[in-house]
Amino acid sequence: MTRRLSALALAALLFGAAATAAVLVNVLLLGRASASSDPVGHLTARTHLPAAPAWTVRPIHGEIENDGADD
Repeated sequence: MTRRLSALALAALLFGAAATAAVLVNVLLLGRASASSDPVGHLTARTHLPAAPAWTVRPIHGEIENDGADD
């Protein structure tokens, strides 16, 4: 019984240490991200995506014809 209790305590201690480390890393990353001079709302995309293939089904623009039948 003592061996099982010590193993359980060790597991709880390791879990607590991992959770604490995750929280501290997140706080550190948030602090570093908020210290940048880039204003939020003026972000730009830095990637160029290729065009969709010709067989892609495009959404239909116009009036909805089902009158909310699935609502």
